[in-house]
Amino acid sequence: MKRYTLLLLLFVYWGCDISNNDIQPDKTFVKIYDDNRFEQEYYPIDIAQTPDNGFLILSELKFDQSLFTSVYILKTDAMGNMIAAVQMDDPYVNAVAGWSEINGTFYFICMDANNLSCQLVPVDDAGTPGTPVPIGGLTYPLVARQDDNNVTLLSFDNSNSESVISVISANGQVTKQASYSIGAGVDVEKPIIDHLTRNGARLPFTVGKTTDGKYYFNGFYNYTFSLVFTNFSSSPTGVCQGQLSQGGISAVASLGNDVFGVARFNFGASYINPQVGISSTSITSSIDLGGNTFPELESGSRVQMLNITENKKWLYGSNTQSKQLVLYGFDQETSNITRISYLGNGNPYSFASFTNTKDGGIAVLAETAIEGRFPRIALFKRDKEFLVNLTGN
Repeated sequence: MKRYTLLLLLFVYWGCDISNNDIQPDKTFVKIYDDNRFEQEYYPIDIAQTPDNGFLILSELKFDQSLFTSVYILKTDAMGNMIAAVQMDDPYVNAVAGWSEINGTFYFICMDANNLSCQLVPVDDAGTPGTPVPIGGLTYPLVARQDDNNVTLLSFDNSNSESVISVISANGQVTKQASYSIGAGVDVEKPIIDHLTRNGARLPFTVGKTTDGKYYFNGFYNYTFSLVFTNFSSSPTGVCQGQLSQGGISAVASLGNDVFGVARFNFGASYINPQVGISSTSITSSIDLGGNTFPELESGSRVQMLNITENKKWLYGSNTQSKQLVLYGFDQETSNITRISYLGNGNPYSFASFTNTKDGGIAVLAETAIEGRFPRIALFKRDKEFLVNLTGN
């Protein structure tokens, strides 16, 4: 049985930026998870809520002596207090965003550093990982997303210079797969390798499925960072092209009938369009998607979207030039902005991910820096009232 390293060195800074003392501490809080080993660098990736209302936080742990990052799993209770922390031993590295909960078990995907193969890792509610399952023939995972009782994965085949989209069952079997050329040449592969090793820009790889069942990925195709639609045939059904690695879509979610909410980037600038048509059957350009620019966003910052289904709202999350987290609420039907909220004071913050919570609120995962230079994990929990106010209902 695989052994893991249990980390007990973490302690928690606790903060709460509320004035109403009647608010329950598990409804609204801020937590920063520090480590007295100052040289350790933690990079949060994704968050999921467990049945006990606690959280599983997936992160990377970087060492100067290693090309790849270690896998780090943090389990908290409902109030954000750390219950357990596990660092997976070698050779498991490079976890990617995309928690999936299937039949009561949580899953994420990482890589075996020895052979570069993708590994499906089960995790129980307590944050303990099980035995990783190799996913046959796939290398260099980039991003994953739950697809009913399966996981959709985007990976990189550097032997054939291809982006690979796969649908994988909970036992690690590939049920659907298609590969598309990124183009030949070292310059095309370099942005992907720099992303994987954290030696360059972090690219907004995405994978998913529209409300009417069309699969897509956001990644490299034909020399350009593009949104690619596929029915798993030899050629894409449609492509929304970016600008090499300097422009393209950074977040996308389906409204059906080839209508999407998107965020896009173009040479450092960020644009948001909460409702725009993108053809899934033709060649288009991300530049034509328009949208409003938000100059306050940090150049190259990560932008993600959360669908507030019950009241037809989008929530966009990112970080500002002043190193705060920012949340934008948008109405999906009118495309009007409803409200803006800022999170984080005192330390610099970078947005990582967010998720809906069982009490109707949200949990926001972020990277912060203790004393401005030690990367750490931060967790913000906000209640239903906050979310209702932000989205205008």
